[in-house]
Parts: sequence; C-alpha cells; structure tokens
Amino acid sequence: MNLTDDAMQVSLRITAWSGRLYDRQASNHVAVHHEASTSAGRYNKRLLPKAAFAALTATVSACRTAHYEQTLPWDDQGSRLLTVANYEHYTGLIDGFRERMVRDRARFIEDYDDNVDQARLDLGKLFRIEDYPSKEALQGKFSIRYRITPVQDAEQFMAKLATDDVDRVRRDIEHQIEERLHDAVGDLYRRFGEAVERVSERLREDDNGKPLVFRDSMISNIRDLVDVVPRLNIFGDDELARLCEQVKDKIASVEPDALRPSKSFDPVARARVKRDADELMEKFAGYFAAPVEPVREAA
Repeated sequence: MNLTDDAMQVSLRITAWSGRLYDRQASNHVAVHHEASTSAGRYNKRLLPKAAFAALTATVSACRTAHYEQTLPWDDQGSRLLTVANYEHYTGLIDGFRERMVRDRARFIEDYDDNVDQARLDLGKLFRIEDYPSKEALQGKFSIRYRITPVQDAEQFMAKLATDDVDRVRRDIEHQIEERLHDAVGDLYRRFGEAVERVSERLREDDNGKPLVFRDSMISNIRDLVDVVPRLNIFGDDELARLCEQVKDKIASVEPDALRPSKSFDPVARARVKRDADELMEKFAGYFAAPVEPVREAA
C-alpha cells in the first residue's frame, strides 16, 4: 500500500444557522425576579418554530453521518482519510447532500415570513424584528462544503523541516502515521463489531419470552457496512475481508421479516442468525490490539 497514492484527506464544513439567540434583557429579568446572580443562567430564544428547521436539520445530520461512514479517522484537526476506491461514491453522496441543502434552504426562505409571523405570536414581548437576518443573509447561513488534500508521508514532511536530527524526526513521523493507520483499521473492526452486537441484542427475548422489536435498520445498517468496508480496506487486511464476507453471507443476506413475528417469520433462521451474530461478535471483540509504543532513545 502506498498511502499517498491510495488515499487522500477530506474535511467537511457545514454551516447551519441555529435560529437561537441569547437574550440578555430576558436573562437579567429572570435573575432579578428570582433574586439570583445575572451569571446564574442564560435565556436563549428560539427565533422560529422548531418545525421550520426540520428538513435542514435532517439534511445536516444525514450528511455528517455519511461523511463518517464513508471515511476513516485520521488526524485531530478534523480531516479524515478517504480512499481512492471510495472517492467517486463519497463525492457523489456529499454532492447530493449539497444539492439537497440548496433545495431545503430555498423552501426555508420561501416560508421565512410566515415563520417569523408565527414567532411573533410564540415569543410575545420577547419578539424583536431586529433579531432576524434578512432573506439575502440567510443564503450564506446554510451550506455544505468539503475540501480534499493529499496525504503527506514522512519524506514529504522532512523536505520542509530544517533539523540536524533527521533520522529521529523521521522515525517519529513514521510512527505517528502507523498509529493513524492502526486506528483507521481498528475503526472498521469497531463499526462491524457494534453493528453485529446490535443484531445479536435485538434477537433476544424479553423476560416473558417475547421477541424484542427487530427493525429493518438492523439489517440495512449491516448491508451498508458490507458495501463500504471493501472500499475502505485500503490496508488489504485479509482478516477484515474474510469477516466482511462472513457477515455478508450470514447476516446481511437475511430479510428482516424472517427474524421477527410476521408472515415470513422463520424461527430456525432467527436462531441461526442469533448464533452466527454471537460467534462473529467474539471474532470482532478486542481483535485489534493496542499499538506498541516506540522505544524512545536517550537524549
């Protein structure tokens, strides 16, 4: 694997106006009324009805979820690792959310005056028209952007560094990269382990012997994972690939209706999937050991 050729860094930037505003006058009034310190609390107004933001909030949430599902952890500055194999799929998804945001924003602005009128009733004496941005200003308050940059390796970093202790610095940088790669692989195991554990948990019975509620999302989440993990397995982890195939064959291939009381309920399939999920949980649990700390040389 050549990291600089097979992957890139991607950062997601989402701008979303909260529609909330700190009201100092109201906060002071509450403090005086209750004989409390003015620093004891804050009154934050909801400038518009909560329902006004429903579509935009759903788009933002779905976009963030997709960003994390389609990438791997990388650094502490907000960048994540995007594999070349998953580039087209990732950009297609996020570009779709950007277009969805534009549509949601347009509807939000179209309904803005009506929602401000409703807020006038909801807020009563707390309403101040000057608290509200113009429709033109709202255009810039909702956006989705992403930035893709190359992944630097140790040699690229060293070329910019002026130091006499080149070998030690190179080893430190290489170790940091190895740690990040370790964490990225571990993240894939964690995702699988948690998804399989949720399936196993929902295939139990309650204290009265009645099956717990089993939703379609239990299986659809597993299917999403077996779809994306091969594209994220940039490290060629053979064990992860094998486990992915096992999850695909033993769990993802089963229809949810076969696992819960329904016309298609299959108690034999339910018992088998429960058993397979438990066995797979053991394989995922603790599979990825903690990285070995480097040996620090004496100064």
